[in-house]
Amino acid sequence: MLSTYAWEKDMAAFEAPASPLEHTLIATLFDGSQVGAAIEELRQAGLGDKLDSWVSTGENLPLTADELTKALGPSIERIALVIGSSADEVAQKVAAVLPATVDTMSPNGELPS
Repeated sequence: MLSTYAWEKDMAAFEAPASPLEHTLIATLFDGSQVGAAIEELRQAGLGDKLDSWVSTGENLPLTADELTKALGPSIERIALVIGSSADEVAQKVAAVLPATVDTMSPNGELPS
């Protein structure tokens, strides 16, 4: 069970605007020309149910850093090298913002083509 402090911290992470680093990471993984390919990688990694929840108009299922690393490990590692961060930190930050980002990209329940 999360303590009140931990819960407040987690909620603040979702409510705060994405940082420039987070925007860069999302753009690197999901730029306009690569959305379909990245989504397919996530589906093939067994994250189809989560993806469907982010695209749909309902509640977004959470994504863990471990799930993201299993799905997009090489991309996460390359981004970490480029920005001088650890792969774990990159995966945690991207996993925290990815569901809301995909949800925002699909306001009517469809991803852009």
